[in-house]
Amino acid sequence: MHWRTVHEFRHEDRTMLVKRPEGDSDTGQQFVLVHGIGVSSRYYTRLARVLANTGGVHVVELPGFGGAPRPDTPLSVEDHAATLNAYVRQAGLDRPVLVGHSMGVQVVVEAALQEPALYPCVVGIGGVVDPSARTAWRQAARLGLDTLREPPLANYAVLRDYVRTGPRWYLRTLPIMLGYRLEEALPRLRAPLLLLRGTRDPIATQSWAEQMQRLAPDARLVTLDRAAHVAMYSRPDDVAEEILAQARVAAGPLSP
Repeated sequence: MHWRTVHEFRHEDRTMLVKRPEGDSDTGQQFVLVHGIGVSSRYYTRLARVLANTGGVHVVELPGFGGAPRPDTPLSVEDHAATLNAYVRQAGLDRPVLVGHSMGVQVVVEAALQEPALYPCVVGIGGVVDPSARTAWRQAARLGLDTLREPPLANYAVLRDYVRTGPRWYLRTLPIMLGYRLEEALPRLRAPLLLLRGTRDPIATQSWAEQMQRLAPDARLVTLDRAAHVAMYSRPDDVAEEILAQARVAAGPLSP
């Protein structure tokens, strides 16, 4: 996929990349897409292409991931969220929809907690971390199982990014992901939440997805048949349809 623009966004001492797909617009509904641990914008290309038909799409690469410069130490979820919010403010985005995948769900929920007035709704795809599997070994086992259930091209996109990230940076970031307790953050979330989960996802299990739905004050859970953890890659049209439906509901009824 060719990106229309790629630019660096600096906030304090950290740099985030923001990519805009060809065909998107600065008008209409805006979407901000946040990746998970060890990966980049690469696995969002299919979803970005679909969403670009309806408005603007901002696919970020968090500091230290993808092509974004690596800080001296991995950032906390809270710092990633603050960087994201700073970008939304500086870019003048009018109530964009936040979309996060895996660890990115932690980031978008935290961003909405820090500045609730910025966002009409939040979307979480394959959220982590399931409290019943809050160890590196259990997460590794679930990730290994997921690779057996993903389409080959999805595995290719993810594994290329893992190689680029490198085991050292990944392992330094992993305790941050494991330490952020989404189950404690969700009850404080004011924005409506859309939870998406593939029926074959071993990382975000059905029981954990249902627990997230119960914990959030206003949440809707949608399961996508035949999809695994990287559902937005294998089912981009269906994921986009649910995101757009959530955005319409959050926008409220049109004025007469």
